[in-house]
Amino acid sequence: MTEVPAPVGVAVRRLDAAEVDAVFEDVFVRGVRCRLLDTGPPGPPGDPAAPQWLLAELGDGRLTGACPRERWYRSDGPGTADLSARPPVAPADRARVLEVLVFAAHAQVRIGEGARSGWISADAPGEAPPWLRPRDRSFLLQGWTGPGHGRSPGEGVPLTVTAEPSGARAVLPVVWADFSARVRRTRGGGAVAEGAGSWLTVREYWAQDPGTGTVGVAFHRLTGIATGPKPTGPVFDPGTGDEPAGGTTW
Repeated sequence: MTEVPAPVGVAVRRLDAAEVDAVFEDVFVRGVRCRLLDTGPPGPPGDPAAPQWLLAELGDGRLTGACPRERWYRSDGPGTADLSARPPVAPADRARVLEVLVFAAHAQVRIGEGARSGWISADAPGEAPPWLRPRDRSFLLQGWTGPGHGRSPGEGVPLTVTAEPSGARAVLPVVWADFSARVRRTRGGGAVAEGAGSWLTVREYWAQDPGTGTVGVAFHRLTGIATGPKPTGPVFDPGTGDEPAGGTTW
């Protein structure tokens, strides 16, 4: 059997049962910052002032949330509970879990089906060859807000109800920004197309086949949800679709 090459630049650790319990206790029962996400990865602890996010797929729906600092704002709260699954608070509720992701810029906790297993991942120490360095990506979140489409559940609440392209409504853990685009002139008379909106950011880790030298994405983790200009490159010339020389890198 051919051995699958390991991704470079990422450290992944399996959680024990007590650590899985601690994640559920913090995020779903007490509604406070996930301590394991800050202290569990290798290296220095995470920034206690940095935001955390929650995406949970359950057998009867979806539950999302944002923790700007100390406490969670979740989709099962006032104003959005009708669009959210119930949190898996009791041990018996864990049978409903398909996947739970709790993540921040520096690390991600993933708990699998039935909450029977979990992992925490973060950057590994050390340098990787240039062609295998982790790469950051950003993906535009699609949806519509405003009358007839979506709403905010309240001032200061980092959640937005949007209408998805399919017509279904969703609660996204972000203060929404609609997509817009502009052309920015560069030195030398060129131009690049820039977009702004609401983005999911992801870090990709690559692996190399020792036999053929082929490289490809072998692992990824979510790193955040942001609004504003596209947080990662590359940018493109709006006329040709080419990436300008010396433009934004990966």
